[in-house]
Amino acid sequence: MRYLKLFIVIILLNILSYGKEGVVDIDQIANEAKSEKKHVMLFFHMTHCPYCIRMIDNAFSDKVAKQKMHKDYIFVDVNVDDSDTIKYKEFQGSKKDFSKNLNISFYPTVVFIDDKSEIVYALKGYRDTSTFNLILDYIQTKAYLETDFAGYLTDLEFRD
Repeated sequence: MRYLKLFIVIILLNILSYGKEGVVDIDQIANEAKSEKKHVMLFFHMTHCPYCIRMIDNAFSDKVAKQKMHKDYIFVDVNVDDSDTIKYKEFQGSKKDFSKNLNISFYPTVVFIDDKSEIVYALKGYRDTSTFNLILDYIQTKAYLETDFAGYLTDLEFRD
C-alpha cells in the first residue's frame, strides 16, 4: 500500500511539474511564474534516495502543502538520474550537471526562484511536514527579503 501511495504522489507531482521530458527552460518558467505571481520551486532528488522518497511521502503529500504548492508555486522536478536538459541563465546541460553547477550535492534539495529568475532560498535535506509548510509560507510572503528563516521563525513566535 505504501508503494502505491508513493507511486500516486510521484505521478501527481509529475503532472504538476515541468521538466519531465526534453529541455526545461527555468528562465521561461520564471517568466510564467511572474505572470502568475508565483515562485518557482525546483525539487532536486535522486530516484532511489530514501530521504527524497520520504520528502515526497510526507511533506509533498500533506494536504495543506499541496494546496500551497498549487496556489503559490510552479513545481519543477529535477531528478538528477533523468537525462533531460536544463537551461538556466548561461547554463545548459543535464539535470545532474545543473545540480553540480549550483553546488548541490545533498539530496533532497529544494531551490526557490523568484520572478527575476534569481535563487532566493535553498533548502538542503529532508524537512518534516510542519517545517516544510513554514518554509512555503516564508517564501510566498517574500519574508526572505527582510530576514533569514531563523529570524522568520522567531518573528512568528512573538506574533503568537
